[in-house]
Amino acid sequence: MATFTAQILIGHDHEYHGGIIPSHGLYLSENSRPVWILKNLDLYEEGNDTQIIRWVPTLDNMLDDAMLLIGIHVIKDETVIRVAREFCKADNLNELELYEAFTPEDLKTLYELVRTTRIEYSIALTVFNESHIINQYKVLDYYECRANVFTVAHSNYNRR
Repeated sequence: MATFTAQILIGHDHEYHGGIIPSHGLYLSENSRPVWILKNLDLYEEGNDTQIIRWVPTLDNMLDDAMLLIGIHVIKDETVIRVAREFCKADNLNELELYEAFTPEDLKTLYELVRTTRIEYSIALTVFNESHIINQYKVLDYYECRANVFTVAHSNYNRR
């Protein structure tokens, strides 16, 4: 069974009550091979059949890869999508292994495009200590979005 070591809630701030109204959840599974899994979370709509997006990220830039995924599949920025399609060696942008789909130079260009894109969403990143992205969260400072990062402050493992 897959172990999830991080999650990102993507949504809008509540105007009066704080918090986030999530529209999407992005989950990082890190067992034999990491994968970001994006799911639409329209919590107030019933019967919403949504497609699940899966990307195998690069190890050194997992959080940048997540932001690129958000730029393409949540924000749906036309420029980012167009350039990603031009660079991508795969048929679609839904199921990707980033090492195979793009060159490192192409990924760098795409990261910079997303960094200059105004993101009208808030991001709430929760990271477990065991996650590879535990030390990557400062990369969010380079993106035009409101981001809250939550790391483990307390653990209680009752072992019997």
